[in-house]
Amino acid sequence: MKKKILSMLLVTSCFGVANAQLMVDENGKVGFGIETEGTLHSKLTLNSLGRVDSEVFVTSQNTNTLYVKRGEPTSSSFLTTGITCLSSAVQNSSNAAIYASTSGNAGTGCSIGLLGSSASTSSQCNAGVMGFLLTGTNVKGAAVLGNSVNASLAISPGGRYAGFFYGDARVTGTMTAGAVVTSSDYRLKKNIRSLSSSDDCLDKILGLNVVEFNNIQREFETDGTELTLTDSTEAVLQANDDNKVNWYEDDSPIVNNKHYGLIAQELQKIYPDLVVESQDGYLAINYLEIIPLLIRSVQELKAELDASKNGNAPVQKAQARNTDVANIDAVVTALYQNTPNPFTESTLIRCDVADDVVKADLYIYSMNGEQIAEYAVTERGETSITIDGGSLNAGMYLYALIADGQVIDTKRMILTK
Repeated sequence: MKKKILSMLLVTSCFGVANAQLMVDENGKVGFGIETEGTLHSKLTLNSLGRVDSEVFVTSQNTNTLYVKRGEPTSSSFLTTGITCLSSAVQNSSNAAIYASTSGNAGTGCSIGLLGSSASTSSQCNAGVMGFLLTGTNVKGAAVLGNSVNASLAISPGGRYAGFFYGDARVTGTMTAGAVVTSSDYRLKKNIRSLSSSDDCLDKILGLNVVEFNNIQREFETDGTELTLTDSTEAVLQANDDNKVNWYEDDSPIVNNKHYGLIAQELQKIYPDLVVESQDGYLAINYLEIIPLLIRSVQELKAELDASKNGNAPVQKAQARNTDVANIDAVVTALYQNTPNPFTESTLIRCDVADDVVKADLYIYSMNGEQIAEYAVTERGETSITIDGGSLNAGMYLYALIADGQVIDTKRMILTK
């Protein structure tokens, strides 16, 4: 045994002296591809003296620093892997079986900490990256955890999730879910105020411009590099001559189908808090929070219908008595929503003015309360006034009907150019 050890040391010494490629120090640490003398820091190193915090250290300037190819297994099993990494946890500290990190300036190229690819032809299960949460049901965590806010912060999701993301998440395709819920617990809210009729939800909703449209194909900027993921599989995304890649597939319904919605710039003038600017500079709409406004609008409409029914009580009683309804003075002074709204050139404001009204005027105000214009309403009964948008700047305005010194109603209109 001693002869064998002595022979190995002699061979090692010869390699170390002759080529300085293999080094074994007095502590049994081994280094390969080392051209300079020095203390070995790791037990096994390739092309480096190693690090004191690493058992094995590998450095390389090749495209693939470490390439592992597993051959055909001798027997079938649930899971066969090229590399298996296990790491025992230390209580109250973070623990990772694999830590992947990139450094340096990649310029316009990709800098990827962990790249996964699946080249199997199986029709059952293929995944570039797969995560499992195998701990007990009383243990919290996530199979996949993403953190774009603080990369050095270990996150506790507070539950059991297949995926948990601390930061913004985005998809370019269709997202399908059994249900979409939004956190709405009373304990998570402050400055709570119930909307009332003074908020004019119904008028604002009626003023929204619902449109039909097609989405425009968008493109990613790339550096033109195609990643070779395996021996036989290359990246599916192919860049065009301008080094750009389409967001959506050519047959995607996102670009081919008709869609219905609102224009963010128009909604921003009415409900600015429902419009957000994405990181790419384009505006997006929080459609979910329009639902409570629709509910409030229905409530306002119901109240107006109830009031209208009560106001027509004399007419209903006359009809029940077979009395001539024409003899009943049923004209009530009222102001209605302008049409069209929003408008670009002109809009029509209708109103009803009772015969016994002596003086009626329509006033236009800015959102700051400054009076912009005044129109005398000389006719009685059903009448209207046309507003010319050429004399006004684009924006939102208030208009009010005042009859014999009493404010009958106030509504909003939107001018776009």
